[in-house]
Amino acid sequence: MKNQNIILDFENNSNNGENKDYSEELAEFLGWHVGDGCISINKRHYQYTLTGDIVEEYPFYKKVVVPTFNRLFTSQLNNPAKLRIYKSVGVCGIYVFQRDFIQFLQSNFNLKNGKKYAISVPFKIKTLREKICFIRGLFDTDGSIYFCKSYNKRKKKSIYNAFHYRPKIKLATISYTLIEEVYSLLIGLGFHPRIQKPIKQRKNEYTMHSVIVDSKSDVLKWIKDIGFKNLKHVTKVNIWEKSGFCPPYTTLNERLKVLNGRLNPLTFYPNFNDLPLSYIKTTLYS
Repeated sequence: MKNQNIILDFENNSNNGENKDYSEELAEFLGWHVGDGCISINKRHYQYTLTGDIVEEYPFYKKVVVPTFNRLFTSQLNNPAKLRIYKSVGVCGIYVFQRDFIQFLQSNFNLKNGKKYAISVPFKIKTLREKICFIRGLFDTDGSIYFCKSYNKRKKKSIYNAFHYRPKIKLATISYTLIEEVYSLLIGLGFHPRIQKPIKQRKNEYTMHSVIVDSKSDVLKWIKDIGFKNLKHVTKVNIWEKSGFCPPYTTLNERLKVLNGRLNPLTFYPNFNDLPLSYIKTTLYS
């Protein structure tokens, strides 16, 4: 092990601007880990992985996750982590097979080996900024933002129940402890989240617990106060802000084309192709 000065950076962040940046990046990394990280230990090897979808999350991992990971742990890693791609299973991410590094993560951040049945918010998350960065990291990797139709204003077919314009931000996990703690963090940050009823879709599947933020005012507050760094989420937000709605089941490439003006979002709503986008946006929020 090279050294553990990074822990001092985390715990003494109040007195130094540079240390503060480290503590916030560490908090964000811990959010990534709770979302999509994994420690696997057996008799043959120690393995740390942090992975995402190869199509939707490749830019996020390439431009944000890997550089941040290497910057944070430059003193602990024998070699800089590289972005690995596994097309056969559709993932990309970080793979580290270094025993002392994984022991460092376990001893300093209490990160556990194996499945995350009862994973919780790491005890290192203390300050307001650390909480915000942790939440952003967690939702960037394991959360979702999506947009729904409204059936409240009209029973008959209308613009309101045709377009997906009502925003929702959601986290679903097998750990009820995590959901309760994230719920409390969001309350403390001034949001109005709801814990949803647990869902078990199949007999042999784990029960999924979820917390959701689904008022427009809360979503706007989220975008302003927390934000996203994952382009998968950012593109959805940008389309919604630009058009007033965001079609579901789109790919990252399609959303980028919409934002670049190479694809009309009304392509996904063929019955409304003749309506101006400005009219749709104005009507939806009138």
